[in-house]
Amino acid sequence: MLAKADYEAYLKDWYPGTNAADLTFDDRPWLGIINKNTSVRGTAYPKPVRYTNNGQGRSALYATANTNMGPSKRVKWVNTHTDNYAKASVENKVMVLSRGDDAAFREALTDEVDATYGAYADDLHKELFGDGTGARGTVTGAPPTTTSVTLASGEARFFEEGMVIQHSTTGAALSTAGEERTVTAVNRDTDVITYSAAFTVAAADTHLIYASGDFGIKANGLAAWIPTGAGIVAGGGSAPNVFLTVDRSTDTARLAGVAGVAGTTAGLEVTEALVNSAAVGQRNGASANVYLLNPLDRARLALETEQRGRYAKVAATTGNISYSALVIETGSGAIPVLSDPAQPIDTAYGLDTREFELFSAGEVPSMFDKDGNFYHRFETLDALQFYLFGFYGCQTQSPGSHIYISDLGY
Repeated sequence: MLAKADYEAYLKDWYPGTNAADLTFDDRPWLGIINKNTSVRGTAYPKPVRYTNNGQGRSALYATANTNMGPSKRVKWVNTHTDNYAKASVENKVMVLSRGDDAAFREALTDEVDATYGAYADDLHKELFGDGTGARGTVTGAPPTTTSVTLASGEARFFEEGMVIQHSTTGAALSTAGEERTVTAVNRDTDVITYSAAFTVAAADTHLIYASGDFGIKANGLAAWIPTGAGIVAGGGSAPNVFLTVDRSTDTARLAGVAGVAGTTAGLEVTEALVNSAAVGQRNGASANVYLLNPLDRARLALETEQRGRYAKVAATTGNISYSALVIETGSGAIPVLSDPAQPIDTAYGLDTREFELFSAGEVPSMFDKDGNFYHRFETLDALQFYLFGFYGCQTQSPGSHIYISDLGY
């Protein structure tokens, strides 16, 4: 048996905080640049929001200013932590056979651990764009066979062979409680995933696909905080109008974000959408300082601005990672545009990075506790298991500082 001291010290030396951060945030711009608040404790995280200035009574006449003074409009977002776990295992035999060879010993341990960091980061990254339901994919039509479905454009990226999945018909409940299937093939060109056997209730158009265990318990991401403007109806009472007990329909721009505008000029659709949306956003009080585009849409923007584009680096808030941004001039100033693979195709977010935070109870993600409590041996296998975990959420005090473009115009 390999002594605990042989691998524990090695892993802690190999995965210091900066190394772990770089593994997590590499190629995941929004996850990298969002502010990190790692000191939040307790089960709920309240944030007060003042979205009107009525409390500051004003007039050219003192008496009238006094009369006009009234309470500011205030609401309170109350968000909760989301749990997330990932585990890696390495056979004890593999580590024993590699002893005496530093390179082999390193590969035996780090290959599985690196992959676990990647899987964890991909899930968290997708979650920060989600609506809190945990859905990883939306079925776009009747399945070609009973064991495969076509997802919305680009969504097959969030699935892997061997992943255990569930599905629901409406998002209100799982189609068949507890029923699980294993993904057996993924085609990211056609966005088709194939699984081990047909569901009892067949997955059909508009069904939602989840990684097992994620249904309904993921963090509120961008789609929850800044839903498409058409989704908020004045006087309505259902989601997404009511969010964390707050009715956002009374002032959709301040409480649910600013709806952007699509481009219309052939060959300049993406550029036009971003420029005009920034202007509309500023008119409504938004102050976006970064745009997020899917890589395919960012490629279109690069072609549109090929002769006049300029580039800059945007740094992650933790670690040594930075991201290449294409800077565009808008009516509200120069805004860097980042290519983010978790951004849905033909959409864009214009975000004020000062107004969003990833809050957590400790470092996100955490691994290798100093006393070694996050290593243990499998009950039925001669192997070691390593935990990766996080307790976190996503929060903004000012949804109105951000822009959502639901259609880039092409």
